[in-house]
Amino acid sequence: MSASPPPIIVVTGATNGIGKATNELLKENGVSTIPCDREPCADTDYVFLDLMSPTSITECVNTIPDNIEGLINCAGVAPVSHANNAVLEVNWFGTRSFTEKILTKIKPSGSVTTVASRAGANWEDNIRNLNQFMDSTYDEVASTFEIENLTPARAYELSKELLIFWSMINAASHASIRFNTVSPSSVETRLTPSFREAFKERSVNNHNLRTRATTASEIAKAIWFLADPSNVSINGIDLRVDQGITAKRQVEKFNKTKQGT
Repeated sequence: MSASPPPIIVVTGATNGIGKATNELLKENGVSTIPCDREPCADTDYVFLDLMSPTSITECVNTIPDNIEGLINCAGVAPVSHANNAVLEVNWFGTRSFTEKILTKIKPSGSVTTVASRAGANWEDNIRNLNQFMDSTYDEVASTFEIENLTPARAYELSKELLIFWSMINAASHASIRFNTVSPSSVETRLTPSFREAFKERSVNNHNLRTRATTASEIAKAIWFLADPSNVSINGIDLRVDQGITAKRQVEKFNKTKQGT
């Protein structure tokens, strides 16, 4: 009897950082990957993808075979000055569009795993604004929401809050496809300087709560844990990979409340 073909998983942003580490880890675990990115890579299955271009999104999806195991969204833009439009177009609108178009090619029991961020941790406090974005196009939002008046940090936070909220909505509404997010704190990649500049004091404070730098390969392991077809009951979660920063912040908050401060 011939062996079953390996599962196929599409990985966006697969040329650098977390996406590259994820693509490599999947291959080590017997997965056939289709890396999609603006920057080319040596992988023979590489497909060009520009999440700011609707045409590129459609063309990329058209090259993807049917019955794939899943999608891992790693592509993203860091917060930098005068780039709020790009941050939201890539991190939110482009990622949402690409995912929605490729859903019909994901087999039942497949999954969508998206890299969000600990920067989106307060999404529940911003539901009213997030709802404005859920079913709107970029042009519709831009006409009523002053995107360029946001700080780069807030634009990035918003994009990641949207991904977490959207993923949970999809997890609740899709009976056969699992949706999860991974939310890292600061990870050592080529984008790290941009994050430090955008988040300034907060970045320093979080650094003091960590014991060391988190690596892209560590985040890749968390992503694979969620995307692994054997983990069929894991659905609708946001997995924070932050060396316990969230726990430390929560305990600090609890202690202040307890002390009446």
